[in-house]
Amino acid sequence: MRIAPVVVLRGRLTPFGLLDALSELSLEGDLGALIFDCREMTDYEPEARELFVRWHRTHRGRIGAVAIVTDRPLWHLVISAMALASGQTMKAFSDLEDARRWVGERAA
Repeated sequence: MRIAPVVVLRGRLTPFGLLDALSELSLEGDLGALIFDCREMTDYEPEARELFVRWHRTHRGRIGAVAIVTDRPLWHLVISAMALASGQTMKAFSDLEDARRWVGERAA
């Protein structure tokens, strides 16, 4: 079983910060499941959100599931809406281990 990479996002997310974090991913073949750890993220620029949506749209067929770890209840609602709108298997978690378990179940 492949271990899902964890992309850690911190502080106020800018497009450059997002690109830097995403650059650590291997974009060869199937990306499988991804975990975005946003617990240290305080805010994001609208351009960073737009870039994430474009990046995700480009790679969506290669991503099986996306787990997003955040302590912010409002972001949990936003992530649920994003999942419905995009049709992507995506879920918010407060705990990294719960996110890992969830993506592991999808990979099994």
